[in-house]
Amino acid sequence: MTTTYMKEGSPKSWDKTLRSYEIKWPGGKKELWKDINARDCLTKYESMDPYGNRLELREIVGKELQMQQIMDKK
Repeated sequence: MTTTYMKEGSPKSWDKTLRSYEIKWPGGKKELWKDINARDCLTKYESMDPYGNRLELREIVGKELQMQQIMDKK
């Protein structure tokens, strides 16, 4: 296993792949974020939940993502 240490305080690059995420509120409300990269998603999530309101963040992948893409086209 290779360990790489950062020489500066911030990462050189982030994964810029656009993905879909689901935010679930404790009351059951769900919010979908589409076509957002990981860095922007985490920034947005942290600003929504600064006091630990128990929001759940989940990446939508696989068959569920395929079904959403089909439903969006209709």
